[in-house]
Amino acid sequence: MFQLKSSPLHGSVFALALTALVLLATLLLRPFLAPHFFLPFWLAVFCSAWLYGRPGGLVATALSSIALGFLLVELRATQPASNLSLAVGLLSFVAMSLMGAWLISGWLDSRNLLAATLASIADGVLATDRDERITFVNPVAEALTGWKGAEALGKPLAEVLRVIEEATRQPAASPVRAALRAGAPPLNSGQLLLIAKDQTEIAIEHSVAPLCDDSGSLRGAILVFRDISGRRQLEEQLNRAGRMDAVGRLASGVAGDFNNALTVITGYSDLLRGQMPASSPLRRFADEIQYAGERATRLTRQLLEFSRGQAAQPRVLDLNVLIAGMEPMLRRILGEAIDLIVLPGQTLGRVKVDASQIEQAILNLASNARDAMPNGGKLVIETANAEVDESTAAQAGVQPGGYILLAVSDTGCGMDAQTRARLFEPFFTTKEQGKGSGLGLSIVYGTVRQAGGYITVYSQVNCGTILEIYLPRNQEPLEAPAPRRGGAAKGSETILVVEDEEGVRKLISAVLQNGGYTVLEANNGSVALATYEKNAHKIDLVLSDVVMPQMTGLELGQRLAEKDPDLRMLYMSAYRDAAIGQSGQADKPFLSKPFAPDALLAKVREVLDG
Repeated sequence: MFQLKSSPLHGSVFALALTALVLLATLLLRPFLAPHFFLPFWLAVFCSAWLYGRPGGLVATALSSIALGFLLVELRATQPASNLSLAVGLLSFVAMSLMGAWLISGWLDSRNLLAATLASIADGVLATDRDERITFVNPVAEALTGWKGAEALGKPLAEVLRVIEEATRQPAASPVRAALRAGAPPLNSGQLLLIAKDQTEIAIEHSVAPLCDDSGSLRGAILVFRDISGRRQLEEQLNRAGRMDAVGRLASGVAGDFNNALTVITGYSDLLRGQMPASSPLRRFADEIQYAGERATRLTRQLLEFSRGQAAQPRVLDLNVLIAGMEPMLRRILGEAIDLIVLPGQTLGRVKVDASQIEQAILNLASNARDAMPNGGKLVIETANAEVDESTAAQAGVQPGGYILLAVSDTGCGMDAQTRARLFEPFFTTKEQGKGSGLGLSIVYGTVRQAGGYITVYSQVNCGTILEIYLPRNQEPLEAPAPRRGGAAKGSETILVVEDEEGVRKLISAVLQNGGYTVLEANNGSVALATYEKNAHKIDLVLSDVVMPQMTGLELGQRLAEKDPDLRMLYMSAYRDAAIGQSGQADKPFLSKPFAPDALLAKVREVLDG
């Protein structure tokens, strides 16, 4: 498009050939050229300077001077001429040739520097004349539009830069027309969709400015545009992170009140079930209350884990044993219209994962499978040993070696490619509004990746879905479960219960009293201190909520420790990380709300015996 770049040798050869050609032409046409026979040599010098820059012009000047000297000597032999006039003519030619070569090469250097600068810009650059015809295209613009520079030159801008409005999908107005009409840049740059030559759609941001010469006359316009697809992805990630932060704040804000309510619901339903014989027709109502409370508890924990990124508590376990323990709950979730088939692998290896997180993942997958089979079907849960080679491991971003496969397959409606591509995105759901949060599968993905595994999905519309979870195989021995006491853990000690929520306080008192304990109650820290002053000699344990008005449970514990360093404290709250972990007292005995009555009695007994 601009000056031809070549080696000095090529320029010298070209200048020599061109000078020889001009010399031959001058000798043949001398009668017609005289006395202006030096003009063809100037032409040779200027052509060499134009094509090969300053070196080409200098070589052509030197060769042309020699050729002219030959001609001048011959001219003196045939026509009377003074030596001075011949010398002046030759020197004039040399001076004008050097000046011309210098000016031409300097102008070309400036032009090439401008072209190189525009070509090195990371944005697309298009220049047009006053009629909106392309006069310049840089390499980035070529790549974005799909048009080569030679093809685009002279074409209308609208043909090379096809843009549409993203919202309406309608053709957009020419980006440079307003600048040409006003003779000034538009106030704001715009964002449009560029339709490339191969019909690829690219989101671009552009700015336009008019091009004017030194006298201020409008010569055209220059358009700078860039691909903003990557920036939009980052903006979406930031927006998603902002939404997650909002969910985290919302979940943390309501977790305390919601879990207090769930503690009362699940606690009293458990007490009610304990008072009813299994044959009672009312037993199923209590079961449903407890089941609804469990579901609400899982949802709250799901939101907290996803938004706050709570740390996992992995332990070595056998997936077959875990799934076997979940079967009754899974069958209840799936209902009678769906057949649950469990195929445990033989001699299955062990995995080191957070049991509650894996249980939650299986429940999420089972719930999604149920929704995909509204008219019934089959859900198959299968485990097996598997080996992951280096190629597969590299693609999945994990380490090669032994894995445990957990496959969950259904005969439901399946998914198309677009849905599969977004399956694990937060807040993405194909369910109707109000029937899905879009968090379930993203939590499954996070759980599996946190454990060092990966997930594959196979699905076709109307052909069902298979999700395969690969978890690293672990060679450590199984961790023995904590020994369970026969029946509920009972006692006879005196316990001070400090809880600002009356419903939760009354429930805890009822559970502890049923367990044989003597219970003293306080609804805040100040009352708790006063109660302790009166009954310090007989209080064996203080069970306190962490988040309370006026005085937190931790502050209460510090005040009581000053009075009696050996006094046993048990804290409870809806979220451990905010209540205990961030306070630097993560080693304190802690009970997470909501809790079952048996769990409360067991924890109280553990702290008293500890």
